[in-house]
Amino acid sequence: MRFTLADPHARPLSRKEVAQLFARPNLLRIAFLDEKGEAMVHPVWYYYSKGRFYFATDRDGRKADVLRKNPGVYFLVDENPAGGPPQGVRGRGIARVVDDPKYATRVTRRNVMRYLGTTESKSAKGIIAMGSESCVVEVTPRTMATWKF
Repeated sequence: MRFTLADPHARPLSRKEVAQLFARPNLLRIAFLDEKGEAMVHPVWYYYSKGRFYFATDRDGRKADVLRKNPGVYFLVDENPAGGPPQGVRGRGIARVVDDPKYATRVTRRNVMRYLGTTESKSAKGIIAMGSESCVVEVTPRTMATWKF
């Protein structure tokens, strides 16, 4: 994957900085167009592995339905750490919806651990239970642009 500079007033992130950003539990904001051509943006829990973003969503929900029909997405992962400069990665990609409840439960469990730090709390167990009604969205980036001020 080739990274480009997103803002001429910023500096690009190194590959190591991009990997560190994706390793922290920031939100992935995923944008796409619905059937009417209207923009939708959803923040999701995700993990990044082997060149793809992974998140689970309601199998019968609007997000999954729209992405099945129109897989083109725009994404953003950014942060403004305390005492540090704003930085992030944005880009375009293709979403693939995988309707497999066991896979969705694994992705959900991994994201619950990533964002909540446990799979044992009442909240964690409730979210993991939703995996059986979910699908997985795999987003393969086509372009990525980075910045750090």
